[in-house]
Amino acid sequence: MSELVGTLLKKFKRAEKGLAETALAYDGLADSLDAQSVREWKQQERQAMEERGDLLRIYDLKLEKGKFWSI
Repeated sequence: MSELVGTLLKKFKRAEKGLAETALAYDGLADSLDAQSVREWKQQERQAMEERGDLLRIYDLKLEKGKFWSI
């Protein structure tokens, strides 16, 4: 049982670290975006979480045909 606690503690610490790193990136991105767009996206998210169904399509990627992203 103590091995399980140790494993969960390690996973929790990794999750905390990852959350902190992600928060910095999220804040930087959010600060660079248009405030009106962010408000609209948050409203769409709230509505999608409440009503579900087809409204969850806001999370689908919208790509133009024939355009490819390269790394």
